[in-house]
Amino acid sequence: MVLPPSSASAVFVSSRTNRLTKILAGALLAALSLPCNASCDWDEFPVMKSMSLAPVLNNATHNRQTLAVKEFRTPDSVEALERFYWRKWEAPVPSAVAPWKQLSKMITDTCFATVQYQVTDTGAAGRLVMSEFSANAAGDSLGEGLLLPDDAIVASDTLMDDELKSGRVTLIATSMSPDEVARFYIGGLRRQGWELEHQFNEQEAHVMIFRDGPALVNVLVIPAPDITQVLINTEIPN
Repeated sequence: MVLPPSSASAVFVSSRTNRLTKILAGALLAALSLPCNASCDWDEFPVMKSMSLAPVLNNATHNRQTLAVKEFRTPDSVEALERFYWRKWEAPVPSAVAPWKQLSKMITDTCFATVQYQVTDTGAAGRLVMSEFSANAAGDSLGEGLLLPDDAIVASDTLMDDELKSGRVTLIATSMSPDEVARFYIGGLRRQGWELEHQFNEQEAHVMIFRDGPALVNVLVIPAPDITQVLINTEIPN
């Protein structure tokens, strides 16, 4: 069973959906964030004077690692942004997760910084992402507490918590067929008290929406060569 590769230099954060952020990196890998502590501080992240900033998430963990994420807009060009970070970071690592370009740099022994950007009609926009790599990252297995097929490989597990909701976005792979996966989650979640509210196809994905009162679980079943990918998005009001 082959999973898409994960790269620390390819952190991608997309727009919020239902006040939670869907995150895909490379081929559907995820990353988001907790507030940084002293070893990973926003004061260490260079910011252009023209940038306007807004937080994306204030409380999340990805694969047991912490990050911090801010959104930015600037009237300056992409070329000016690139010159700024090449000057500040001396030798950043360039990468791309279409349609975004990225520059990344280890700014402390444990803190990895990424600026993700693209051209807009008024200049440039994107995300500033800081991820902290801790020697104490070991803990519960990824996907702990979720309903998973026996052969599931967890590629990504992101937990989020803000004032309104707590949420979780988990990407897995399994050798089960898409139909087997759909039956597994319909039966398994019903036994846990979830009601199948709606299901539909969106492009190649089969989407199932489950509800338990105000709480939601969205399960996206995505066919891939030799495997089935499953994206599980849970939202629970605080």
